[in-house]
Amino acid sequence: MIQGSREKIASWPVLYLARHGETNFNRDKIFQGRTDNPLNETGLRQAETIRDLLSAVPFTRAFVSPLKRAITTAEIILKDRNIPQKVENRLIEIDFGDWEGTLEEEVKVRWMEEYMDYRNDMGSFRPSNGEAAVDAQRRAGEWWDEVSREYAQDGEQILVVAHQSLNAVLACYVCGIPLKEAWHSFKSKPGEVIKIIPGPIAHVSKLI
Repeated sequence: MIQGSREKIASWPVLYLARHGETNFNRDKIFQGRTDNPLNETGLRQAETIRDLLSAVPFTRAFVSPLKRAITTAEIILKDRNIPQKVENRLIEIDFGDWEGTLEEEVKVRWMEEYMDYRNDMGSFRPSNGEAAVDAQRRAGEWWDEVSREYAQDGEQILVVAHQSLNAVLACYVCGIPLKEAWHSFKSKPGEVIKIIPGPIAHVSKLI
């Protein structure tokens, strides 16, 4: 369990952050970012596993990244469930700029300093010709502030289907902990889900 602090409000929605299922770029350890790849067969099975895991959760609404790997994952998770879904552009993955389409091993060599920031301190991370993690957190945090105000009532359970880096920086914002802790606290594999019960003390658990 991870604990952090956030400004107290009357009530917070419970947040489920799902990472989309696997793509070929994930499998081959290639930076993906905004590259709009589909799920592979493993990714489709992972989405089905999330669906089964969350089948009893009474979601009141869902928000999804505009990239098709997230949209497909959400469609599978919520199949046959009458739950409002919205594609939310502010939940798109970080733009990795020159890193996109590049093997992680090559990124380590060509952009060593930036790569070390990525792995050790997301608060300092900005990929070459890409988006800084603090900017990604700003847009995701703006979305969360809007949602938490609009749905600040008992019983709201919200599903987000997005991406590893975006989910991590958003989770840091919701829990009120430094971006430096992003990977230590919120690293996820394709098809994993993080549950956050926000509040003055946030409670976090990984479901897969």
